[in-house]
Amino acid sequence: MAGKAGRTMALTDEKRKWVALAVLGILALLTWQTLDPGRTRTVVLVVLGAFAFRILLTPRRSRYDEKSIPGK
Repeated sequence: MAGKAGRTMALTDEKRKWVALAVLGILALLTWQTLDPGRTRTVVLVVLGAFAFRILLTPRRSRYDEKSIPGK
């Protein structure tokens, strides 16, 4: 039963991308509301934007996301 539940809860690559972008969007919104305008807020928003840009540029899974590790 545990294996069946794990398969239904698994996210596809496309869904993972949208979940990650949504989390970054929420973090950006919280940053905008909680930090005072200035250098710190700008740096945090630029870093979050860089992560979002990186997520948008990666069309497929990473080679490190493989389920089986060679040599084991």
